[in-house]
Amino acid sequence: MRGTAVLLAVLLTAGCSGAPPDGTDGDLTDGWRPPPSPAPFRPAVGRCHETLAATASLADYRPVDCAELHVSETYHVGTAADAAVVPAAGSAGARAAFRECSDRAADFLGGSWRTARVAVQVVWPTRAAWSGGARWFRCDVTTADLDGRSRTSRTGSLAGELGRDSPLELGCFNPTVEGETVTTMRPVACDRPHRAEFAGLWRAPEITYAALESGTERSAAACRSVIARFAGLPDDSEMQYRTGWISYNPTRTEWLSGERRVRCFVYFAQRTFTRSLKGAGPAVLPVV
Repeated sequence: MRGTAVLLAVLLTAGCSGAPPDGTDGDLTDGWRPPPSPAPFRPAVGRCHETLAATASLADYRPVDCAELHVSETYHVGTAADAAVVPAAGSAGARAAFRECSDRAADFLGGSWRTARVAVQVVWPTRAAWSGGARWFRCDVTTADLDGRSRTSRTGSLAGELGRDSPLELGCFNPTVEGETVTTMRPVACDRPHRAEFAGLWRAPEITYAALESGTERSAAACRSVIARFAGLPDDSEMQYRTGWISYNPTRTEWLSGERRVRCFVYFAQRTFTRSLKGAGPAVLPVV
């Protein structure tokens, strides 16, 4: 019994004070990476969506491959300034986000989105996600009518679309006019008979949206100057006798976001052309 007890004591001592097994250092934690800190959901760039929304939550985040049918495409995700609540429409934070989205859209598309049948939208986190620490805003692009309201589905990414000949670029149109209201603008190739053509943009002053909508004289003068530069005409009082004009203002939402560029079109009620009027000059567009 004594010999057995001595042997047991030796074995216990060896088990408690002996060297660690070969290939180990005896420290069970020093080789482990600490778990990452929890972070709020942040959407991905380069994904497309079946709808165009003003807010997005993780529960509703179901992006699709851009080769599939979709309505909008995320081309940039920015970081908003910290604030207690999601920036409201027209606030400094909302305008800053739209300005960043607009600038990044030109890089993504390869040209100015305001010169194409394209619209830009800022998508914000939900209020619950914002309260949980989300501070992102998503920049989405979509095809749209000139009034910025009708969105259409498409397949394929819009990356670089305006850096090459694109059917989305504003060109020639056949408008439908009821009284003094343009109800439709149907795109048509400029070598086909048409009565209107995109001439360029003018930047409206910092006025109310109601003043912009009612300021016909301001729009007429600004668009005539744009048309004069586009068509190679003298920018004088006789411009009103050479061509008509159509203008498309930013939407109310775009205006609140800080967008001030107004689209201008050469327009003729009766006369048609089968060529572009860019640089046409007084011989083609005389005083009548």
